Amino acid sequence: MPGRPRRPLVTDECGSGDCVRVSGQVYLDTLTDWERILGVLLQREGDIRMDMSDLTFVDVAGATSLARAAQRLPDGRRIVVRKPPASLTRVLEFFWPELVAIEVVE
Repeated sequence: MPGRPRRPLVTDECGSGDCVRVSGQVYLDTLTDWERILGVLLQREGDIRMDMSDLTFVDVAGATSLARAAQRLPDGRRIVVRKPPASLTRVLEFFWPELVAIEVVE
């Protein structure tokens, strides 16, 4: 059906509770959920760890929300993303190549 997410955005804790697994897709229909998730994560202490291995797509607006969230972090904190979709990696490299508050790990 048009206008419905192909894959809803889902999160759950992974590891010892200091990691969030995100699955689905980030685009217009799920952007509000994505921004809510980022807002909750920003309230945590320490680095934010996100397993994105089950996230299949992030559009430019979703990448922008992630970059803005990282820019709001205090110095020394960062968002560590594991196995992000290629779409996110490309957008981050193109628009925010020097944003050190986001670390991409494989």
